Amino acid sequence: MAVYLEPWHANIFEFIELRKNHGNEDERTRDIYTGLWVPDLFMKRVRDDDYWTLMCPLECPGLDSRWGVDFDRLYTSYEQKGMGRMRINARELWFAILSSQAETGTPYMMYKDHCNLKSNQSNLGTIKCSNLCTEIVQYSSSDETAVCNLGSINLRKFVDEGGNFEFGELRRVSGVLAKNLNIIIERTRYPVPEARTSNERHRPIGIGVQGLANVFQMMGIPYESDLARKL
Repeated sequence: MAVYLEPWHANIFEFIELRKNHGNEDERTRDIYTGLWVPDLFMKRVRDDDYWTLMCPLECPGLDSRWGVDFDRLYTSYEQKGMGRMRINARELWFAILSSQAETGTPYMMYKDHCNLKSNQSNLGTIKCSNLCTEIVQYSSSDETAVCNLGSINLRKFVDEGGNFEFGELRRVSGVLAKNLNIIIERTRYPVPEARTSNERHRPIGIGVQGLANVFQMMGIPYESDLARKL
């Protein structure tokens, strides 16, 4: 399970220590992975060695559902009104994040403004989180829980006996996989109705690859060569 929090949250310091290997065990999580949903404004404050204000989401509502310029305006308006819980140096939080990442690999870092700006679901609303591996960024709400149907192709299977890569066969197999992933949407078992709603409404699929290093080895191509890049 992955849980995401934005860095303006009043409990952010406690949150980023949840995966630490030491400390009070009652304040640690072993089966939950933590991630930060980071607005650009925070990174700008870190760059400029500026202050950062921690806020309560109940006292300063609406920040989680805004991004970009809209978020910046609402956040700074709360600051100007003195509604924050605590003012800190942005780099103090940044170094605490880096310390936790060095020790535990968490929290993950996902960038809220870029995720929403580049999403083709931006018309639906604000995307607020990602999945455990952070490669899926989709819209979720109280009515729909984002689902992604994934498949992976083993590239080494497309190197023939003569050491040539069969691009035509890769294209054929990719088409078969895409059709089957679409069929899965209809035939799979859904744990909650919100997942079915999202999957049938958006029909998201993802096709990945594996074995690229094996392909280069089988074809006698150095991994970092121009020929590998061209292939």
